[in-house]
Amino acid sequence: MNCSPGYNAQVEENLISKSAQAWCTKALNLPPGQTVQYEALRVEASHRSFYRLTSADQAETLILMLSPPALENNDQFLRLAAVFGNHGLPVPEVISSDLKRGFFLLQDLGSQHLQEVYGTTAEDQALTAAIEALVQLSAVQDAAIPLYTAERLATELDLFEEWFVQKFLHQQLDSDVFQSARAQLVHSAEQQPKCCVHRDYHCRNLLYQNNRLGIVDFQDALHGPVLYDIASLLRDCYYTFDEAKIEQWLQLYIRLTPVLDALPYTQVKQWFDFLAIQRQLKAIGIFARLHLRDGKSSHLPEINPLLLRLLDLTAQYRELESLNAQLKQVHAKAQAHPALILKTWPGRQ
Repeated sequence: MNCSPGYNAQVEENLISKSAQAWCTKALNLPPGQTVQYEALRVEASHRSFYRLTSADQAETLILMLSPPALENNDQFLRLAAVFGNHGLPVPEVISSDLKRGFFLLQDLGSQHLQEVYGTTAEDQALTAAIEALVQLSAVQDAAIPLYTAERLATELDLFEEWFVQKFLHQQLDSDVFQSARAQLVHSAEQQPKCCVHRDYHCRNLLYQNNRLGIVDFQDALHGPVLYDIASLLRDCYYTFDEAKIEQWLQLYIRLTPVLDALPYTQVKQWFDFLAIQRQLKAIGIFARLHLRDGKSSHLPEINPLLLRLLDLTAQYRELESLNAQLKQVHAKAQAHPALILKTWPGRQ
């Protein structure tokens, strides 16, 4: 099993504006002259930035989230924080917020991500907690959670062709082959029972501190395929489990999910794998877009390992044989790309 040493080689040291600092001081109700220490945290694929706050008058640390209102759906973040919190899910409590400026003071759920306990003695306990919380999350029903439409699933797959193949590699896919595979993957997702899905339920959005799970980055949750989040967790874009372990944990999720437990395992497993393929293709497109459009190259090291996993997965299904052949050509071109050659992980296979 292989895991990255960190999901962003550089912590983005964004300067906190004086207005944000003044807002924090007021929200914390600090006495005059009391200082606050701001620790910049690593960031993922969004426009938000995060800081851990420490002050002499606060017994516990807090998290400051700066989320540009023009670029992030802050209203939905607040809505879903309340919805999931009311359902007993371990999401951060919102201590204070300023929607107009995009300032949020949040409960600190800890600094240790699930990624950091993989491969340790705490792995089984952490994964059990993550799967049990996922079953609880899947049962949430609320009008604030939109539908994950077939059109949206298809558009996400198009990110791979547009941003990675065409704009990053300057290559063209066989359009008929890709559109056929796209249709199969979307159809597979549409056949599944539907439930609430987090949509980014992976080792960097799950915290595990003092035997307690924490869930973050939940604002894009939708009502979609029941296997979406377990595919995100077990076929993680940032960590590779061996197949025996994937089957073990998938079987646990199935046992805890009655609508799946009544179905043939071969059917559930194909749905699971097809969603993993959809997610990994989408992720590669997003990583290329981050590099080309947003000037963030931090996710380039993920691309070649993801392509290798896609080759393994698509080779297992006869109906995806043509897509597998296309991906082999894409992978050959990617291996020669200087931006990907220069960015590799130590120990990554």
